[in-house]
Amino acid sequence: MDTSPWFSRSTSDTPVGAGPGSAPDDASSTAASGAAARVGPLIEGPGPDAGGQAAGPAVGPLVAFAVGRLAQGRRPEQAFCDLVELGTERRLAAIAVCVANGTPWDVAEERMVSFDDIWTNLGNGSAETAGGLLELYGYFDREVELTPDEAAIAFALRAAMGAVEYLPSGFANQMYRLLRTGKLREALFCLEEVGAQRWPDRESFWVNLTEAAVRLDSVTILDTEVAALRRRCESRLRP
Repeated sequence: MDTSPWFSRSTSDTPVGAGPGSAPDDASSTAASGAAARVGPLIEGPGPDAGGQAAGPAVGPLVAFAVGRLAQGRRPEQAFCDLVELGTERRLAAIAVCVANGTPWDVAEERMVSFDDIWTNLGNGSAETAGGLLELYGYFDREVELTPDEAAIAFALRAAMGAVEYLPSGFANQMYRLLRTGKLREALFCLEEVGAQRWPDRESFWVNLTEAAVRLDSVTILDTEVAALRRRCESRLRP
């Protein structure tokens, strides 16, 4: 997991469910109901919540509420703030939004451990600040399972990043988020643009980036922009 180990669960807050009137409005109720049905199986499995209880039907309303907010176009960090405003304990609210965005409950809880210091470090800081940090470091991201071809492309992209001494922290975080969420094309173009500016003569970087471009070009045959990027990368390896 390429997340920032930033954040700490609170031992004093108690989770509070979404109360009456917290359901999404009529404009999005149909979409929210369908999305809630899809994430339903994700919230029924065992797993401790922030209060040490098993995750299950008791947290269903929280996830359903977050699903409704996301269906209305709210960003994950905004849906998190909406739950907190209802009185939901912040750590539990974050997990519920992560699940609503497509991550299984046990995975969302395990991922939260990597953010173990946020709640202590922020103290009484605003929910907006906490939500912004969780979003910035990719807590709400829905990771995808890569195909063998995609995994090979991601491996080459990581090798290209490993071929340079320093990646700016913000850029590195952005790149790892793209790889985790399967946005390999976007990652390739970002690396090529930055590489042309910062490491135009770093052969090992371009060897690996060319490998990624060749593999992506082979599975996106009609993508002329990828084909052009591949040619640019290959041209840097010619004497």
